Amino acid sequence: MKKYEDLEAKKLSQDFADIKENYIWIDVRTPEEYTNGHIPGSIHIPHDQMELRYQELLPYKEKKLLLICRSGKRSVFAANVLAEHGFPSLFNMKGGMLEWTGPIE
Repeated sequence: MKKYEDLEAKKLSQDFADIKENYIWIDVRTPEEYTNGHIPGSIHIPHDQMELRYQELLPYKEKKLLLICRSGKRSVFAANVLAEHGFPSLFNMKGGMLEWTGPIE
């Protein structure tokens, strides 16, 4: 059973202004990818560090966590790690930054 829900990057992009406060945005790409452009307000924890750093997200445990990567694969890995640590409300940005058309900083 999937421990997260897929949300389409294109739809999130279109609705960003209205929904940005509904989620904690977590970018799980490499430091280089993040530096080259990320969604405003996103928290950066590379997917290969999630097992070591998931505690940084404990203050947001009861909120909706939206995981972001380039295509939507590494974010699934990160979602599964967080699910194993009891995070109940996880979302994967399907299509990732490849399909994101919203703001970037």
